[in-house]
Amino acid sequence: MHLLKKFVLTLLLLLTIISLSRAAPPSYLLTKKDYLYDTFFKVEATDLMDLDYSQVVVLGRDYTERRISVQLLSWSEGDLVSHWESPNLINEGPVMMTTGRPLPTGEQFIIILTQNHLYLYTYQNERIILRSQIYHTLSPYELSAADLNGDGIDELLVVRLGKRLAKYDEKVVDVYRLEGEELLKVGTSPLLGNIRCLTGGDLDGDGFAELVTESGLSSRPGLFTLLRWDQEQEELTLETKGEKLLSSLVFGMQIATDGERVVLYTADGWGRLNFFALEKNKFSAVRKELSFPNGLVTVTTGDLDGDGINEALVVGHPNNLMVFRLEEERDEAQFTQE
Repeated sequence: MHLLKKFVLTLLLLLTIISLSRAAPPSYLLTKKDYLYDTFFKVEATDLMDLDYSQVVVLGRDYTERRISVQLLSWSEGDLVSHWESPNLINEGPVMMTTGRPLPTGEQFIIILTQNHLYLYTYQNERIILRSQIYHTLSPYELSAADLNGDGIDELLVVRLGKRLAKYDEKVVDVYRLEGEELLKVGTSPLLGNIRCLTGGDLDGDGFAELVTESGLSSRPGLFTLLRWDQEQEELTLETKGEKLLSSLVFGMQIATDGERVVLYTADGWGRLNFFALEKNKFSAVRKELSFPNGLVTVTTGDLDGDGINEALVVGHPNNLMVFRLEEERDEAQFTQE
């Protein structure tokens, strides 16, 4: 799956040469070229070390060194410094990563899902420790975490095969909770097409996280689907769909604040970062897109330097990292996409 992403990104980078007019790039706080890995797969910001500001968790691969790993980075004097790296997971791939609070203790965890194991890492006694290692037979494709039922504990959202068709696979999102050292499946979604990306978060401010998936074929623009957790039926139910929101496929999404409201960030293969809010049960663009010199692989946001203002971090294909301050890039003239 990661090889397919690499191929499609390369194709999309060629298309950017003839792309239409685009927004100006932001003013960067930090740029890194050929950074850490040959290829990045995902980044997430979280305060794992309980420092009152966000650290950055990254998942990437070195092809020459035959290494897939997760690292924890933090901001220091205008740069990112690595504090920890997981063992090499090359023999357990494909590898997925997210962050969240999946236990009643409320601790923040780095959650790594491989083809056979779930690993939970947390910060304790000034070091990163492996709290749990759970064997599974899920055959997962993608991973996220979100508090669907509002109890303060994140469910694990795992993309799995739903139905194999002649030309593509229909996928579903299964919902799991951690019960001790076991993964307990508590529900699932309807068939959602060929899911390429997903994220979870409270888009409408009601205290319950929604799930957003993007699905499609090849490099064509995809379909955005918003789902909610039905507590009585114990299943993910389809709430709304958004077609033609973007002209390219999405490689990274996150639900987080932009300083004014909670929005859905989308990072696409043409190097554009877009911002959508949920308004009247529809996805509406609320800020002008930002443009970057490379097709984007992933995006995350958080207060990296502890000044109370969120920064955004994006990675351009394949390993070019860029950090900028969201407050400085807000366009005063907000608009709504029809």
